[in-house]
Amino acid sequence: MLGKLMKYDLRSCLRKFAPLWIAALALSVLIGLSFRYVVDIEGGSGGLVTFLLGVLPSMVLFGLFVAMAVLALIFVCERFYRGLLGDEGYLMLTLPASAGAHIASKGLTALILEIVSGLVAVLSGFLLVTVYRPAGFAEGWVEFWRALGQLKVPSGFPWLIVEGVVLFLVTAAAQTLKIYAAIALGHLAKRHRALWALLSYVGIGFALNILFGIGVSNGLVERLLGFGSSWGFFSASGEITAHGLGMAAGAIGTAIVTELVLCAAFFFLTRYILRKRLNLE
Repeated sequence: MLGKLMKYDLRSCLRKFAPLWIAALALSVLIGLSFRYVVDIEGGSGGLVTFLLGVLPSMVLFGLFVAMAVLALIFVCERFYRGLLGDEGYLMLTLPASAGAHIASKGLTALILEIVSGLVAVLSGFLLVTVYRPAGFAEGWVEFWRALGQLKVPSGFPWLIVEGVVLFLVTAAAQTLKIYAAIALGHLAKRHRALWALLSYVGIGFALNILFGIGVSNGLVERLLGFGSSWGFFSASGEITAHGLGMAAGAIGTAIVTELVLCAAFFFLTRYILRKRLNLE
């Protein structure tokens, strides 16, 4: 049932964001072409042509990325609220699917949206540079891989990269589930639910900051994450050396476990409210 729910949520996501993604990629190509004209032909001498072909498109692209980030946040909140706590909730919650499946569908869709939006931003940058300087970009790309192949990295370094990617994904999921938990808590109020949801989000963040501060004051965070001189990376003569690589892996692993605990706490809190305290009136 989770797959069917995700299919529905992803379809709604694509309808809203696919045009934005395509627009960002297309605008990056146009900016690359305009940069080539302004710099190579006009010499970047300023004036109206430089502004219209160089500065203005860049401002539009930046604004598009900002709008994409804001709309993504609105979409995450809107899909959860309308789909489970609003008018659609009457229909969605009658489906033969558990509350946990609904939360998982919304959360995974939000995570996919964030990943794809990030990839579109990176790809836009590559397209802009490639169109602007195709020969130079190709040479730079070859030189980058050649230099990377000559680096002598520690044997455990790729594992740290994998852990970093996992930490990013788990942290993003925790932040999304935190939003869901705050919206669910706000929905318990009889009036001004949006305000109470915002206050709940701030309250959760404040409580977590207090716990983190207690951990710092007691030295718990430092012992778990190995802050200080316990681990680090150094580069010299084309070779990356590491001090305390195992400690670094353990620190990132501890952070992953912490975020997973937060994910579980937010998930089960939201599921409890949907199952036991939900009021759609």
